[in-house]
Amino acid sequence: MAYLTVDQFKETLLKSPLEVMAEQHIFTGMPYVFRDEPASNDLLVEHLCEAMGVSDQNIVVVGSAKIGFSLNPDNFPREFSDTSDIDIVVVSEELFDRVWMILLEWHYPRRNMPLGRVEGGWMRSRRGDIYWGWLVPDEIHYEGLSFPHVLKPLRDISTKWFNTFQSLSLYPEFAAHRVSGRLYRTWDHAIRYHTDGLRQIRDAIVARQKGA
Repeated sequence: MAYLTVDQFKETLLKSPLEVMAEQHIFTGMPYVFRDEPASNDLLVEHLCEAMGVSDQNIVVVGSAKIGFSLNPDNFPREFSDTSDIDIVVVSEELFDRVWMILLEWHYPRRNMPLGRVEGGWMRSRRGDIYWGWLVPDEIHYEGLSFPHVLKPLRDISTKWFNTFQSLSLYPEFAAHRVSGRLYRTWDHAIRYHTDGLRQIRDAIVARQKGA
């Protein structure tokens, strides 16, 4: 499989619809990190599928590990290295909605009650997760939060997510990398997030060209 150079990527990005760029270069094909060891990609996907009960069609490597350089607008085009992170997209409407329902079960009895600073801020962050259609379960923290039994399933999901990704470090194939995942409700949510990152990169390229 041929991988675009940074210059080729820039040229293609300026000519192609963002959704096409996302589909063809972010969500499709063998990840750059596994270009010489395709079996490692299979191992990674199988591990996550088994632990999470998600179809292998709904787990993909993205970012610099996928294309060979960072697609974070703040870091583009930093080259992927032997110790760079491996970022994973996990799409599961069922798991996302399970988190959503736990949040509703916690919040509805408090709907007309004034929440303190910590609980109010925590709930606003969770609303943001729901609005954008993605969240990182193991980054949901509970410090200073009253923790009734209704939130225990959410803590269990967060703990399982953390343990699933941490256990990848036991494989020699992934030991040098931090592997982390982001949960999206649907592929449409994942595509919107990543096309917006591409839009920011494209806009920055155009602005530099105009200023040259």
